[in-house]
Amino acid sequence: MDQLTAHDPRRIGPFEVLGRLGAGGMGLVYLARSASGRRVAIKTVRGELAEDELFRVRFAREIAAAKTVGGFYTAAVVDADADAPVPWLATAYVPAPSLEDLVTECGPLPVDAVRWLIAGIAEALQSIHTAGLVHRDLKPSNVLVVEDGPRVIDFGIAAGVSSARLTMTNVAVGTPAYMSPEQARDSRSVTGASDVFSLGSLLVFCATGHPPYRGGNPVETVFQLLRDQPDLSGLPVELMDLVRACMRPAPEHRPTPAQIQSELAPHLFSRDDASGEAGDWLPASAIALIEHKRGRRPAAPTPPPAPPAPVVPPRPAAPPAAPPAAPVVPPARSGVLDEELATEKLAARRRTPVGQGSAEVQLSGAAVRIGPGPRADLTPPAEGAAAGTDWVRRAVPPQAARWRPWRFRMSNDVWGTPLVADGTLFVSSFEVHALDIGSGQRRYKTRDVAWALTVDSGRVHAADGPHLYTVDVADGTERWRHALDGWVYSLDAADGVLCCGIRGGGVQLRSAATGAELWRADDAQQDYESPQSGPALVAGAVYYHGGGRLHCADPRGGGERWSVPVGEDVPSRPVERGGVLFVTAGHRVHALDAASGREHWRFDAAVVLFTPPALDGGSVYVADYLGTVYALDAATGLERWRGRTGSRQGAEPVVVADGTALVGAGNTLHAFDTASGRERWRYTARGEIVGSPAAADGLVHLGSRDHSLHTLDLASGRLRWQLGTKGELTGSPVAVGGRVFVGSKDRCVYALDAFYGTAVPQG
Repeated sequence: MDQLTAHDPRRIGPFEVLGRLGAGGMGLVYLARSASGRRVAIKTVRGELAEDELFRVRFAREIAAAKTVGGFYTAAVVDADADAPVPWLATAYVPAPSLEDLVTECGPLPVDAVRWLIAGIAEALQSIHTAGLVHRDLKPSNVLVVEDGPRVIDFGIAAGVSSARLTMTNVAVGTPAYMSPEQARDSRSVTGASDVFSLGSLLVFCATGHPPYRGGNPVETVFQLLRDQPDLSGLPVELMDLVRACMRPAPEHRPTPAQIQSELAPHLFSRDDASGEAGDWLPASAIALIEHKRGRRPAAPTPPPAPPAPVVPPRPAAPPAAPPAAPVVPPARSGVLDEELATEKLAARRRTPVGQGSAEVQLSGAAVRIGPGPRADLTPPAEGAAAGTDWVRRAVPPQAARWRPWRFRMSNDVWGTPLVADGTLFVSSFEVHALDIGSGQRRYKTRDVAWALTVDSGRVHAADGPHLYTVDVADGTERWRHALDGWVYSLDAADGVLCCGIRGGGVQLRSAATGAELWRADDAQQDYESPQSGPALVAGAVYYHGGGRLHCADPRGGGERWSVPVGEDVPSRPVERGGVLFVTAGHRVHALDAASGREHWRFDAAVVLFTPPALDGGSVYVADYLGTVYALDAATGLERWRGRTGSRQGAEPVVVADGTALVGAGNTLHAFDTASGRERWRYTARGEIVGSPAAADGLVHLGSRDHSLHTLDLASGRLRWQLGTKGELTGSPVAVGGRVFVGSKDRCVYALDAFYGTAVPQG
């Protein structure tokens, strides 16, 4: 929970606001209390929605329906006001971990525990559907777990906001990893069967620890949802039939919540010793977390699995001459980041104590507990405390200052690949967060959600869907914003120009300085719209795919220069070198004259190529979805060699560094010699590879769905060090200046020494 800022209200309706519980695409969520001391969670609505009168009508209707929802497994709606300047809805506050927190902290749940939770959630859905509502955003963070079962939240505001968002943007609203296919296409006509699909997705998460669809960003996840089968790896066979029934493509063929309860009842009531309490079903670590959230006792620590002890070789470059400010962290601890990485004396991590009674909550950094009793002390945290993270940063004298690995914890999910520019790390976690690379402290964050993000020439450009806005890299000062007539799904910037991909086949070029429109086109229709295949600025031109053709246009608004047919199958972002444009589309690689579009050569592969070309020296490297790697002569298109890996799910390109071509397939990274095509080595992680590896300074940094970042020697493939986190890594790692940065679904961003991981080398 965060303290209130100067911009937050102190009262909402009849409730006294105590602190922030979180933020999301819909608005802010506050902890508040009534005059009698009853605590409530108040969800407020974003400004642009509040200005929409049609939204207010729909929201009022949803509130009225939400108040009628009964049932044991829902959080009751206490009060609401759709006519307030900022509409709000208050529900009973449940001091409990979310299902997301429970599984993240304690790991996948046993089969019996999953059945117990899913039966309760199905009963909650039955109550919601009986009231005439469809939840539309059933996901792990919207299910709280207490001693006597789950509690489903956000069933009123989710539906109301979804309707208004759809009217304004004509796109799906929800959480892509858990939504149904029909909701991804158009949420306006979904029925309760959509929630049943989400319930099946939720079941997968409970039993395996991962969602059934998990792209690198929301758009990629929707792409997988509409195209691929769900990832059911690790799902116990006892639950397979129920998951497949819930996730049937045709909504009318899915079971109802009542049928799901009937299916699970024999398993739940066959035990004579089962009383229905959590202690009968959940593991001890989960019970401890529930007790901790209620303030009854500290949570039992759940140590992450111990990684292999890393071998730390000497750093190639000479280390700094300054004496160390603290002892070196032993390399064997490289799998765990804690308070030792952020304090001068490497002291133990400090946590704010939790109140002993369930009626009290303590804000981080506050000296006084809140609840029935004394008011909260809302004074700002002392200087030196790192906002947004549980690490305490102590001032270090300038003469002793040296860079240390750090971790920054967000209030919401982290997604995508971090961006580095001007000494700042930019991370998407609903808003754009700008973190100082040196200290790990947050410089600022934007006030709006960022579904698309790019950084260029001292400006941060982002889109929350229908709005485009720009802030300064240095201090976050907003320069301009514009409302667009569509939803931005891809964003690129170069040379003072912004290039926006708009849902439905639109392309817009805008001035990066003012946002003024320079040019637009409406012929960019594709079967799948994703950031990887969206319009792009490359070497002084804008390129986009549409109608089976590759179009080249003047980025300054001079109109189309040329277009050539390339087919409609999964086109990639073009790559230019020496006046030649290389692009993959379907099973072909095209080499085109960048000035005229004239074809120099084409190469036909046996199957579809998802990856954009990678260039190195005189060769072009591509890989198909079966895992075949091709090295082509850049001048003639003739095949130089081909290598074999395993089948590939993503569209990550081949990474070329120091005479080595790196290709990920499943949980294995393959390294080929670029001259001969001979496989040099392969490295297998415990989970699927996430994103692209980052290669720099003789090292390869590799993210895996085993919740770890692996750093290998580029020449040999030998493991140097490994970092274990409490969530899957997001996007790709980024290696810059001897440091590596990566985000995790444990809501943390990590900054590590590229050679030593979490250790601090001696001077």
